[in-house]
Amino acid sequence: MKEGAQPTDKPVYFEDPAVQALYQMVLILGEELAATREQLHALISLCEQGKVPSAEALEAFVPEEHFDLDRAEWVSRLLEPLQHLSSQPEDS
Repeated sequence: MKEGAQPTDKPVYFEDPAVQALYQMVLILGEELAATREQLHALISLCEQGKVPSAEALEAFVPEEHFDLDRAEWVSRLLEPLQHLSSQPEDS
């Protein structure tokens, strides 16, 4: 028996495998872009404070509240087309 975390099947939201694959790719790219945006925000804030950006400073950085609001808006914009697509009634 293997120890540790085991991968689980990803949820399937679309019957068409191509659409499902595209959906998964968009989510993965969104995750990467979100991480990049957060690091960029941290770099700008540290530079504005006159601090030297380092790996430790970036890891310890706590964003202001407005960043969370901006991130929520960005995620909403990212997922809106997919939510619209998944909420359309299927043709009978």
